[in-house]
Order: sequence, then structure tokens, then C-alpha cells
Amino acid sequence: MISLWRAMKLLLPHRAMVVLFMVNAVLLGAVESLPLLLGRAWILHLEGKQSHTTDPIGRWIQANLATFFSGEQAYLTALCAAILLTLLVKCVLDYFDSYLQGWIANRLSADAMSKLMHHLLGLDIGYFDRRKLGDMVSRMVVDAQFLRRTAKLTLDFLQKPPTVCFFVGLAVWLNWKLFLCAAVFVPLVVLPLYLVTRNIYKYSSKAREKIGDMAQVMLQALSGMRTVQAYGAVEDEGRNFAKLAEKYFRASMRRARNRALQRPMTEIVMGLGAVLVLYVGSTFVAEGTMAIADFLAFIAALSALYSPVRGMIASAGEIAEFVPSAERTFEVLDVKARIVDEPGAVPCAPLETGLAFEDVSFDYGRGPVFEHLNLRIRAGERIGVVGRTGAGKSTLLSLVLRFYDPSAGRLTFDGQDIRRVSLESLRRQVAYVGQDPFLFHAAISENIRYGKAGATQEEIEAAAKIAEIHDEIMELPDKYETIAGERGVTLSGGQRQRIALARAIVRQAPILLLDEATSALDSQIERKVQDALYKLLENRTCLIVAHRLSTLRQVHRIVVFRPTGGIEAVGPHDELLQTSPTYRKLWESHTGQGVETIPEALGEGKPDPGGERRPPEAPRREDEPPRLRAGDDLDEDELGAAGISPAD
Repeated sequence: MISLWRAMKLLLPHRAMVVLFMVNAVLLGAVESLPLLLGRAWILHLEGKQSHTTDPIGRWIQANLATFFSGEQAYLTALCAAILLTLLVKCVLDYFDSYLQGWIANRLSADAMSKLMHHLLGLDIGYFDRRKLGDMVSRMVVDAQFLRRTAKLTLDFLQKPPTVCFFVGLAVWLNWKLFLCAAVFVPLVVLPLYLVTRNIYKYSSKAREKIGDMAQVMLQALSGMRTVQAYGAVEDEGRNFAKLAEKYFRASMRRARNRALQRPMTEIVMGLGAVLVLYVGSTFVAEGTMAIADFLAFIAALSALYSPVRGMIASAGEIAEFVPSAERTFEVLDVKARIVDEPGAVPCAPLETGLAFEDVSFDYGRGPVFEHLNLRIRAGERIGVVGRTGAGKSTLLSLVLRFYDPSAGRLTFDGQDIRRVSLESLRRQVAYVGQDPFLFHAAISENIRYGKAGATQEEIEAAAKIAEIHDEIMELPDKYETIAGERGVTLSGGQRQRIALARAIVRQAPILLLDEATSALDSQIERKVQDALYKLLENRTCLIVAHRLSTLRQVHRIVVFRPTGGIEAVGPHDELLQTSPTYRKLWESHTGQGVETIPEALGEGKPDPGGERRPPEAPRREDEPPRLRAGDDLDEDELGAAGISPAD
């Protein structure tokens, strides 16, 4: 019940509506008891016992309502008018009761879903790596909706006590001995009802878990429908889902069995109490110690009392059924994000000198990906990253984005640990295109604009032209307003990559991270994209992960990861062919040739007059002397600036 209390605490910002609901519940309980008192006064009047002078309700009617009528039947007419007026007030209060219940329950559900979504978006990527997407969707949608039902049941439960109190008070006032006869059997059913309610809670928890498992299987099958049908696994997936549905059915039926016990147990106790009341009450009437009007009013009060009591017991069972949904919701809300701003985090300024990995180690929990990694990247430098699959290349980019924190060591921006800068400002400096580019089920223009909120149509089209996708978009029926489909399913892999690349380009971030961003493009389009992109990226820092070495033809340096993880070598292409066995194997595999015949596949730089190839130079710091190459024709002033005498 702790989760139920926490759910109710979500209503604190709307406590005025809750107070209004409770006030309405008290008024409704009072009004519901009035017809019994009016009926008693009416019977007393028929018996000729002058209820307008002996009965409290009769006296009030005589003093306040009968004056509006004339004739011998003025009192009786006023009594009927009071009954109609009570009915009218009850209808109004019933309306507000239902409306306020609905408002509070729906407000709680909407707030819970919003809070859950906001919390999920703030959790670190590692949390989602460890969780099933279907289960999270189930908690987000199904359990949050059940939370609304839980709130409504709780409010319905809370609405009953005022009514119960009024009817109990009326019954005790009429004859307290008869009331004790009605209540004598109640203790016998308390323990059985408690046990049944606990079982309802237990089996409801199991049923909710099965719903999460079913949602996961359904989501996987629908997302991978092409794979399912291509491999003829339709029947297998159907049988797998049917097994989970059967487990859900069994848990639900165990819950239903316990729910079914509640009503008979309640009816037995109430029936025993009613029989005892009829016997003892009839005896009182026969002996003349109780008026027939009081006895009939007591029977009516007892009947009216049983209805809210029965409702409270039923609501308690239903609450026990839905409380597990609240618990599953709060299980997520209780998860603490691992990647958060440290106290005193400062905004991240644009990169000026560079970023550095200083003795960095990282572990996903399955063994180290790499250990004691050191790498320095100058601002404005284009760095290629190559290596075998699983060597840690993508992890390198994830650390820059701070999707994860290093297990040891640190990553710095301009010498400052990135854990000491705010996440929002850090990621604002970065544009990212991943291995599997994600597109939203929205217009292509909106998918590109996601990189920069408020980007104009001209900016979107300019980015699309650089990504070599503009012409293809213009051939679509709705051009930039064409819906990309779920995860971009209506587009080819190459189109999805170029739209994702356009999204990164329109962001105009000083740091660009490309993880196999052009792997689905043919060589001709890839070269066009790269030529336009590298012009745009002049003086911007760029890390490019690639398996196709032709992708790296215009980078300043290449980082080579050894197969076991960690950096084997860093340098330009020609140097790596001599110093890095891993890079040499990658090159030979890429070209199908040995190192002795190096074709111009990479296209890095242009041959100098002596026939030697020149890789592109990394950006030079302002305080760095000019870089000289063999064969450069320099005058004495340029030689002096480089710290070399003309004689040398």
C-alpha cells in the first residue's frame, strides 16, 4: 500500500480538487440518509402520532416547508416536497461525485505518464541496454492507465465512509441493540477477507509481469516483421506469444477465483446479521418496546448501509488487483540515473584546444572493452577510427557524448573533465550519426529539423544538398513533407543515412561524430557526400568510425584499435602501413593488394612534384612553427620562422 500512498501524493498539486471531492462525499452521505428519516416521519404521520410535533425531522418540515402550503394536508404535501427536494440535491451531488472522481483519476494518470516519460528520458543509456523495450512500454502505457483505475477505485472507496457513518449513526440512534445484532458477525469475516485480498494482489503482480513479457514479444515481432516472414517464423512467433498469453490467463484466473470469493463471504455475514435483526426486531415490536416506524426505518438504514460496505470490500479487492501497476510504475521512477550533472557543473564552452582521453578504461559489465587508453585530439582535427568489430570504436564516441562514464581515467574538453560540465551544454556541442540511423514517424523535414529546433526550410534544404539527398526528396510525392514511416521504413538504408547526416549537418555543432555514417552508400555517392562534408567541416573536430577505409581519405590521422581492444597505433595512412600490423591487414583486405602497390584508393592529398603522396595536415596551433616537407621551396624568412638556418 506504500505505492498507493505515493500515487496519491501525486495529487498534492491538485489537493483543492481532492478536498472538494471529500466535502461533496460528506454532503452526499448526509443527503442519502435523509430519505430514511423522511420516510419514518411519513409513517409516523400515517399512524396518527403527530410526527410534526414529536419527530425532529417532522418539526423542521412543519416549521420551514408546511407554511408554503395550505389545507389539512399541508404537512403531508410539505413532506412529499422535501422528498423531491432531497432527490434533486442528491442528483446534483452524484454528478459532482462522478465528475470529480473522473477528473482526479485522469489527472493522476496523465501526471504519472508525463513524470514517467520525463524520468525515462533522463536515464542513462546503460539503463536501456539492460531493459526490455516491451516491458518499458507496458509500464509506460498499460500500468499508467491502470494507475488511473486504481485512483478511481481509491476515491470510490474514500467516498463510502461518510455515507457509512451517517447510516451507522442513524441505526444506532434508532436502536443500538439491534445495531449490535447486525454487527456481531462482522469479525468472523475480517481475516478471510484479508487473506483473499492478499492473494488477489499476488496473482495480479504475476499477471502484470506476463503483460510486460507479451508486450516485449509483440514489439519484437512487429518491429522485425520482415525478418519473421523471411525466415518463415510466423508460426513460431505465434506459438511463443500464445504460451505467454496462456501464462497470463492462468495468473488472471487465480486472481479471479479469489475475487469471486469476496462477494459470497460478504453476503453470508450480512445475511446472518439481517436474519438476527429481523428476529430480535420483530420481538421488540411485538413487546411494544419499539415502534413499527422505527423498526422499518432501521431495516431501511441497514439495507442502505450494506450497499456502501459491500462496495468498500469490492473496491478493496480491485485496489489490490491494480496496486501492482502502481508498484511497477514507481519501480521505474525509483531508478537513479547514473549519468547526471555533478554539483556545481558549469556550461561547456566551445572546444578551443582539444579533447583528450587520459588513461581511460571502460567495461560494460562483460569484461573490459579497453584499458588505459590515451588519445589526444586537437580542435579542428579530423580523426578516423578503424579496427575489428567489437574493439571499442563506437564506445569511444559514446564516451565523448557521455552516454557512459569511464570505469577509470577521464575524458577532458580543453583540459576540463567532462563530468564537471553540464550534460545539456556538452551535447549541444556535438552532432552524432550512429550505425543504425533512427528516423521518427514524421515528415522528412521534421526529421532533419530535429537536429536544430527552429531551423528554416532553407537551412534544411541546404543540409540535404550537402548530404546528397535533396534531389531524391524532391522526387517524392510530398517532397519534404513525406512521412518517413516507423524508423524510416519507407526509405532505403542509404536514404535514411543521408537524412540522418543532414540532421547532423543542420545542427552546425563544433564536434561531429560519425559512426559508419555512410556505410549504406555506394562509392560514388559516398565520395560526393564526403567532399561536400569535409568542406563544411573545415576547422571543426570530427571523429569518423569506418570499416571502409575509403571513407577516411581526407582525415588528418587514423586511430587503429587492436582486436583485443585498446589503441594499437595513431598516425597518417602511410606511417600506419609500416607500424601497425592491424592496419596493414585491414588495408590489404580493403584493396586486395599488398603494401608494395599502394593505389590511390584513399585519395588523401595530391602527389607532389617528386611523385610522393601528401596526407592532409592536421590544424596547426597559432604558436606552432610552420611545418616543412622535403622539396618545399622556402625563402630565408620562412626558414627562420621555422627555427632553421639557411645553411641547414
